[in-house]
Amino acid sequence: MSASPRKRGPKDLIPLLFVLVSVAYPVVVWLNIDTIDPRWFGAVLLLVAIFRLVVAGRSRKTSDWLMTAVIALYCAGVIFLNSEILLKCYPVIMSAGMGLLFLISLLDEHTLIERFARAGGHNPPAQAKGYLRALSLAWGLLLLLNAAVAAWTVWFSSFAVWTLYNGLLSYLIFAVFVVAELLFRRHYKKKHKIVDD
Repeated sequence: MSASPRKRGPKDLIPLLFVLVSVAYPVVVWLNIDTIDPRWFGAVLLLVAIFRLVVAGRSRKTSDWLMTAVIALYCAGVIFLNSEILLKCYPVIMSAGMGLLFLISLLDEHTLIERFARAGGHNPPAQAKGYLRALSLAWGLLLLLNAAVAAWTVWFSSFAVWTLYNGLLSYLIFAVFVVAELLFRRHYKKKHKIVDD
């Protein structure tokens, strides 16, 4: 007898909220940096990170605590130094942090991609394990590459270029990667006769 599906609730909207915050962040900073001190952006980011951790409740994982600690240290730096340069490093830290989480998960029995699938109620078949490891590696490397480009925009480009890349172009790159992976996954599953549970 299969378990009944988990009911959706307000907590399920939290990941969407963080995606929206991340997408809007560069544009909001660019539009308001002349009138709002960097420390206030840092304070808001800190509150959002703490709110995310609190709402996660008992489903909090070690990675949630780790990311919150990194964000808290970053926000403390922005608040106390009131630094515009540090404020622009948020996309760098988030992308590098996520990239490292993907790569570190390769040392575990279940990669981050596989954990995401299981958390969503899917049980990946055993023959997909190699593909999921390769996908976790690809995501990790892509995120680290994105962090490197984002860092370049912080130190060597104008505020407008920083906003354009971190608020639009990087997400278009991720979208293209997702679409390409979905198309390749269909081919891979058909070729290897993989059927989802």
